[in-house]
Amino acid sequence: MNKEAEPIPGIYNYCNSWCERCAFTQQCLNFASQYPNGLKQSNIDAETLVKRLMETLELTKSYVDKVRQQRLLPEHQAIEQETKAIVLRSNEPLRNPIAALCDDYLRQTAAWLQQEKDLLEQAAHQQAFEVNLGLRPQEAADALLLSLKDAWEVIKWYRTLIPVKVVSALQINTSPANDTTLRAYFNGKAKLVLVSIDHSLLAWHTLLENYPEKTDDVLDMLVLLDRIRRQMEAAFPEARSFLRPGLD
Repeated sequence: MNKEAEPIPGIYNYCNSWCERCAFTQQCLNFASQYPNGLKQSNIDAETLVKRLMETLELTKSYVDKVRQQRLLPEHQAIEQETKAIVLRSNEPLRNPIAALCDDYLRQTAAWLQQEKDLLEQAAHQQAFEVNLGLRPQEAADALLLSLKDAWEVIKWYRTLIPVKVVSALQINTSPANDTTLRAYFNGKAKLVLVSIDHSLLAWHTLLENYPEKTDDVLDMLVLLDRIRRQMEAAFPEARSFLRPGLD
């Protein structure tokens, strides 16, 4: 870790675990402990995300253990619940409507990504064809392909993160109403969900602008995400104003 970069306490509690895109890795204790030699893995997928979420939770649990002197307080219980949500989705019926919507989004995006798995390759061929014909400058083609690749990666990353963090944030329903520290923790999780949805919506709009023929499928995703966003904002009216350490 850079000696000049002071660690930002708790930044890993509310981040998206996407270390490759993070500007604060040199100020993150979780990153320093898990990747002392820096990142070596270039491929990012759902398995990578789950692994990183687990690593972050382990660090958070250690911190809570130290501060709370090994007592299983509500903060620790919330972290335990999030861990279970990552390792294995509950076999119980999803009673919360927001969690149910997230489950729908996870399934629908999985099907769509599989159906459109050749989308980026096809886009590359199309852009090369247009450049060779002089219909589009190389710079414009490169910019478009980078935009499409970014949108694809954003959708893939957040589709897994959103359901997990929603389950975590919803633990606020079982927390003491007078525990302001714990409720702030859950509002921070909800803020992460809302920011993740914002990024996902922009990514879907990028695909919609470039593939109008896929409007029906993409609009289904946009409508579903917007429903999750609106219900999260209603359930967590203070989430948008929560300031995540180092991130907001």
